[in-house]
Amino acid sequence: MPWKIESTDRYFLLEIGCEEIPHGMIAPALEYLQAELTALVQRERLGALALDPEYLGTPRRLAVRGRGLLDHQEDREVEVAGPRVEAAYDQAGRPTRALEGFARSQGVAVESLVRLATAKGECMATRRLEEGRSASQVLTLNIPDIVSRIPFGKTMRWGAGTFRFARPLHWIVCLLGSEVVSFDLAGIVSGRRTSGPRFAGSPVFEIPDARDYVTLLESQGVLVDLRQRRRRIQEGVARECSRLGAGCCTEDLPELVDSLTGLVEHPVAVAGSFDASFLKLPAPVLSTAMIHHQRFIPVRRADGTSAPHYIAVLNCREDPSTLATIRRGNEWVLRARLRDADFFWKEDRKRTLQERIPDLERVLFEATLGSYRLKVERVAKLAETLCGEISRLGKRVEDSWVVRAARIAKSDLTTLMVKEFPELQGVMGGLYAKEDGEPDPVCQALSQQYWGAGDGEGRKRFFTPEGAALAIADRMDTLAGFFLLDRIPTGSRDPYGLRRSALALIQAALDQSLHFSLSTLKERSVSLYAEQGVHPQGKGVDRLGSFIEERIRHLCQDSLGLPYDAVNAALAVGADDPLDAVRRAEALQGIRGYADFEALSLSYRRIRNILAAQEVTPYAAGKLALQEERLLLEALERAEREAGPLLEAREYLKALRVLAALRPGLDRFFEQVLVMDPDPDTRRNRLGLLKRISLLLLRAGDFAEMVLEGEPASLGAGGGNRG
Repeated sequence: MPWKIESTDRYFLLEIGCEEIPHGMIAPALEYLQAELTALVQRERLGALALDPEYLGTPRRLAVRGRGLLDHQEDREVEVAGPRVEAAYDQAGRPTRALEGFARSQGVAVESLVRLATAKGECMATRRLEEGRSASQVLTLNIPDIVSRIPFGKTMRWGAGTFRFARPLHWIVCLLGSEVVSFDLAGIVSGRRTSGPRFAGSPVFEIPDARDYVTLLESQGVLVDLRQRRRRIQEGVARECSRLGAGCCTEDLPELVDSLTGLVEHPVAVAGSFDASFLKLPAPVLSTAMIHHQRFIPVRRADGTSAPHYIAVLNCREDPSTLATIRRGNEWVLRARLRDADFFWKEDRKRTLQERIPDLERVLFEATLGSYRLKVERVAKLAETLCGEISRLGKRVEDSWVVRAARIAKSDLTTLMVKEFPELQGVMGGLYAKEDGEPDPVCQALSQQYWGAGDGEGRKRFFTPEGAALAIADRMDTLAGFFLLDRIPTGSRDPYGLRRSALALIQAALDQSLHFSLSTLKERSVSLYAEQGVHPQGKGVDRLGSFIEERIRHLCQDSLGLPYDAVNAALAVGADDPLDAVRRAEALQGIRGYADFEALSLSYRRIRNILAAQEVTPYAAGKLALQEERLLLEALERAEREAGPLLEAREYLKALRVLAALRPGLDRFFEQVLVMDPDPDTRRNRLGLLKRISLLLLRAGDFAEMVLEGEPASLGAGGGNRG
């Protein structure tokens, strides 16, 4: 009897309990589980899984909950094709051995087979009704595989097993309503038993129904909803700030709050204090000691200055005695760290950064590329070349300051402070340089040299011209060195962070609008390595330009939101000047939608197709006989006069608007003039005119790469030929 298929209001729940998972792995794992379980339900004809909008996960558990599953798969008719009709019967009309074997393999009589039209022709086939399985059966068969494939960055094995997971598993809960969905994974059988928080002794209790999961865990002291836990942290921090009084507040530190959310199951915010004498330490030192080492949230006064307080987010009972004990312990640990920092600050200042340069001989940059002493010498020379390039192309950067900063850029690596707090490299260089009496531009450049993607807890940071130049020279030295050694990133592997280095180089150029030639900078860097005795160990260095171009493409599309065809059109002209390439892409996107420009793009494709098949030689403008030819030449000369200076000044959007004015003349030309005239001189003159137009347009971008409105994407990149 067929099953009655109904959508149920029962909740489905999957909870995977384990040792504490690193906080950065929780959200990606939950995204994967939600996507895979939703796909499973659709694929297996179980309706639609309406997932809870919340992410349910803590350091000790990953959970997915939803409802709307059918209680059973729908029955379905299954067709299985066998041999083709001509091979199924002999000349006398009797079944062949092939047909009989097929019927036997399907467990049916030959007489029950039917004819079925397929892509291979008409075949004999069998039809049968396949009864649907229950939702529990489907989930039992598929969930272990889904869980085992969660893409954690790093996994581990434990005991004698071969199963790998982020951390050792301890329990699995899988319920459909009140019914247990039973399966075995890594020796653990799923059930309804889960575990409470560690501070309560990890009590084991049962979940009677998946519907009760969130509220039941909360009653046991576990806030399983990530967003609820984040709100609880923010509310607790605000409450503790108000208790401290005097307008105390905290900085906006979303990344720190996110990590705290992934580190606790029952957040409790507690304020603590430290000796006000430590406020004499530089603010970055205080912040690093609290944020990076203790995950404390620094407190500021109403005027923005540091206050001698912090707020810790704990995973514990809200018991006054317990909180007081933990607060004392936290204050003791922080006091010890700040005492160390105070000692390092005083001790490090006994020697200037300049005096520390010889110490860099003992700090290795890379075994083949040499020490940091050699690196700073290369970067200083490279910075001279870079500043000359930047000045030549229109912007003044004080090269003496950049070179000075480059020579002492890595000296802070030898300080006690950076050895203890490596997060402060560069920052401490800027602070120590200020103590040494270095000019402000030098100090700022030192503190900015490591800036790149993802810095600043989500805050936008702005380079100074000298800081951007130092960052570019430093990154190019690193990129050239590793590409000389043929150590090019492959797939997801980038052990030296070269993609980040290339992206940071481009971002620094964009931030300060710095024009320079990548090829010139690369050649200079390669020559500096050659002077040191480092020569290419493969052809990797030849790929450095295309590698940086791909980062430009990535930044344009992912960070700036520019469409791929505008980026392709800009990069087709060249990417040797990263800023120039980005500005062209922005202009090409900005002109999109102008009717004259779209028509001009179509005409350019036609010009390119015509010229691709012909040899173009110099032409005589005076021999353009037809009025349409002369009018087009006049429009071209006017465009050259008006757009030429704009292109030289890199005012690409204005230049494109001027170039769009060529459209009417080109339309008349193609309507009235036969380009491939039988007369060789006439044909040569017309081809030469089109070549001149093509070269002018190419200075702004390759219009053939642009996909026009209503046109299939495949017609971009030269697919839309109208020749």
